[in-house]
Amino acid sequence: MAKLVSKVYGDAYVSVVSEKNNLNVALDEIKAIKDIFVKNDEIVLLLDSPKMDDEEKVSFLKGIFEHHISDDSMGLLLTVIEKKRQAELLSILDYVTDCIKELLLIGKATITTALPLDDAKKERIVEELIKSSHYKSLEAKFIVDESILGGIVIRIGDRVVDSSVKTRIEKMRKMLS
Repeated sequence: MAKLVSKVYGDAYVSVVSEKNNLNVALDEIKAIKDIFVKNDEIVLLLDSPKMDDEEKVSFLKGIFEHHISDDSMGLLLTVIEKKRQAELLSILDYVTDCIKELLLIGKATITTALPLDDAKKERIVEELIKSSHYKSLEAKFIVDESILGGIVIRIGDRVVDSSVKTRIEKMRKMLS
C-alpha cells in the first residue's frame, strides 16, 4: 500500500516539476526536506500525532519550510498532510528522489566484491558502467562480501550481473547433479 501511495503523490509532483523544467532544484529540495525529517524524527512524530489537527500541522510545516522551498515542494508536503498520508511521507520523498534521478539519468549501483577495492579500481568500474548504460552518472555503493569468494556482483536498478565465484560454483553443481 505504501508503494502505491508513494507512486500517486510522487508521480504527480514529478510531473509538475518536470513540466516546469525544475528537476535539479526539486531534487535538491526533496533531499533537504528528507534530511530535516530524518535528523529530527520528532517532526515526523508530531505530524503523525492525533493531538495536532490538520490546520496546526499545516502551520507547523509552513513555519519550518515557507520561504525556503518552492511552492511545488510545499504543495506536496501540504497535500500529504491534508490527505492524512504523513505516515508515508518519507517513502514518498524516497520515491520522488528516485524518479527525479532517473529523469536526470543518475543511476544507483551496488557493487559487491569479495575483497576491498582501491579508489582507482572503483573509479574504473564506475566509468565502465556509465559507458555501458544510459546513465550520465552513477551513485555507486561498494560492498565487501567475502561469501561470494571472488568475482563481482553488480546491481543497477532491477538488473543484476553476477559473475561471482560462488554463483559459478552453484551453477556447476546444478549441472552435475
